[in-house]
Amino acid sequence: MNILLLAYSDSVFTRDFCEQVLNKENINTVILTPASTKQYRQDYVDNHVKEIEWPDFFLKGIGKNLSALPLLMKEWNSLKEKIGFGDQIDALHIHYVEPLHILYFFPFWRRARKRVLTFWGSDLLRASKQKLWIFPFFLKQSTSIVLMIQNQCNYFHEVFGHKYDDKLHIIDFGNSLLNVIDDVIQNYTVEECKKHFNLPLDKLIVHIGYNAFRDQQHLKILENIALLSKDMMQKLKLIFHISYGQENDFDDYKQQMVEIMDAAQMDYVFIDTYLQGEELAMFRRTCDLFVYGQKTDARSASPLEYIYAGAEFVCPRWLAGNYEMLDQAGIRYYSYNDFGELDKAIQLCLEKIDSPEGKISDRERKAIRDEISWDSLAEKWRALYE
Repeated sequence: MNILLLAYSDSVFTRDFCEQVLNKENINTVILTPASTKQYRQDYVDNHVKEIEWPDFFLKGIGKNLSALPLLMKEWNSLKEKIGFGDQIDALHIHYVEPLHILYFFPFWRRARKRVLTFWGSDLLRASKQKLWIFPFFLKQSTSIVLMIQNQCNYFHEVFGHKYDDKLHIIDFGNSLLNVIDDVIQNYTVEECKKHFNLPLDKLIVHIGYNAFRDQQHLKILENIALLSKDMMQKLKLIFHISYGQENDFDDYKQQMVEIMDAAQMDYVFIDTYLQGEELAMFRRTCDLFVYGQKTDARSASPLEYIYAGAEFVCPRWLAGNYEMLDQAGIRYYSYNDFGELDKAIQLCLEKIDSPEGKISDRERKAIRDEISWDSLAEKWRALYE
């Protein structure tokens, strides 16, 4: 089976997808990627996945380089040779749906026996009106349309109606870190994990967001944490993991965060080291409380990893529907309707944080595994190609 992926090979989600879904001997996989990965190169080699970089003028944007248009046919022929099965594509799978990117590789889209569109979240939830107008052209030609969770599907129906229902599948990405977290829980205490990152043992470790993007709304979160009593504030150490998502003016944004925290005499640290594998699992394990305030998501894996590792969860009401699996599993978390209620939600959480009935149980961990582990999901993804 010949599978052509249009994806970012440097994404851990793409790496995991190839490793967990496309790992069968009868699957021949090629990724068309804007740039070859550095950190996952050996993983792709081990799984017999080939990376092919986009032509240079695709990266620069054809619309800004009209003189490149006559070169399209030549580039497509060159790509077909590099792919090796350009005339026999069993499935073209688009990860993160961007109409312009599909147009760049339109001959392969037309030749593919199956065409799978997977919306990762922001590609749908934050799409411009122009993109929403273009999407139906490709939705109509697709074989399968994959959405991560029911709430994302509900939004899809609001925008496009029900005309594509026979193509819709709700399948989340599997999570590879859960197994590593299990090993960390088995081999390290929480105290050992905190010591590894030089975090104090006499304070509650509060992680805020999971990247540097402004959509995490760090400033609004900090403004409300500043409303906590001084006694409660002194019990906290705030952690900001900013290893990715730093926009051009991030230094100015970070300075605004620092000014709020210094004025309120908060204890904090920024961590910009990229973490993966055991070290990332240990980092999740250091967290006593994960505070979330992102504008939109399609059930991000990071909050679930924190919960699975043992953290309490404070979630905005506008995202709580994406985490309804927590309600179904009976896993405790705290929600707030708007930022004006955040300090009260955090205070309530901190008052109950030591109560044993709130600690995640083996049964509740299993409920998360059943929902998002690759063991539960890999076959569902492979079925899209069959």
